[in-house]
Amino acid sequence: MGAAIRPRLGGSGQLTARPSPPSRDRPRSCALRWGATACAAVAGTWGVRHGRSPAVRGWAPGGGVRGRAGPLQVRTAGSGDRATVLLHGIAGTGEAFGAGYDPLAERGRLIVPDVLGFAGSMNEERSDFSAERHLEALDGMAGALRLDGAALTVAGHSMGALLAVRWAARRPETQRVVTFCAPLYRDAAEADRHIGAMGWQERFFALETPFAHRTCAWMCRHRRLAEWVSVAISPQWPVPLSRRGVQHTWHAYLGGMNGLIRSPAWVDALQRLADRAVSVVLADGALDSVPVPGRAAEVAGRFPSVSTSSHPAASHDLPISHPDWCRALLTQAGP
Repeated sequence: MGAAIRPRLGGSGQLTARPSPPSRDRPRSCALRWGATACAAVAGTWGVRHGRSPAVRGWAPGGGVRGRAGPLQVRTAGSGDRATVLLHGIAGTGEAFGAGYDPLAERGRLIVPDVLGFAGSMNEERSDFSAERHLEALDGMAGALRLDGAALTVAGHSMGALLAVRWAARRPETQRVVTFCAPLYRDAAEADRHIGAMGWQERFFALETPFAHRTCAWMCRHRRLAEWVSVAISPQWPVPLSRRGVQHTWHAYLGGMNGLIRSPAWVDALQRLADRAVSVVLADGALDSVPVPGRAAEVAGRFPSVSTSSHPAASHDLPISHPDWCRALLTQAGP
């Protein structure tokens, strides 16, 4: 089709025709259509990845009562003289241990905190989030919930796995420890090499870099917007977990990374647990790149009370994507 024809009067009084100028709105209209198409394609891709994610399919909000226990936000359920404490990973939330773990409340008390500095336990005024402050916060939670003397099972995911081992070692009532995807690094140098080799995102944003610092500072200034940015770039996660994942400060993140993940103190903690013959299970996902390959088996060979377990189809989201499998480990008898 040619340009539109606009009639006009000629000099003889007869009607003639001339082309009308192209519409100025046409390029803008095309750009809008292309933009809408691109947005629809991105949203569709996000929706497909979200719907297919094992973590999204495996997770649902947990039940129980939410409140404060000492310095921590805690979800609790059940009763009795036995208790299971579940500790989440760095930049995470206790809500990661969702409805799939609620049946544990039928066996005793279920206690799921947001660990110090994260999610509901975020404290923007605090700067000290060292390992000792984390442990003291858990002791304060235990005192508030009157856990002294209760038979404890302590479990944790990723950073929370290291925290679980170290806290269990100082709690004489601990009877069993289960770790999920524990980053058992021998020292800070090995931690940096291993994390940096996982990919460019981990190299620039997981470690203590200017990029990571500036990103965290931006999130602190624009917390609500950061929640939805996190959702947009993380279709593999349930939306509530993505949103809560940005609820921490740079000090809290560094405290967890330097005081727990990059620290070799887990070795001494495992030794103290072994001296008391406390059962420890090191559980990993076979597809997880965070743990050092073969490290769990190496540790189990050193400590007779330590055993290993591996889920053949799981990655680092193991306790979120496969809660039934993880819950079974929590309820098994020790080796």
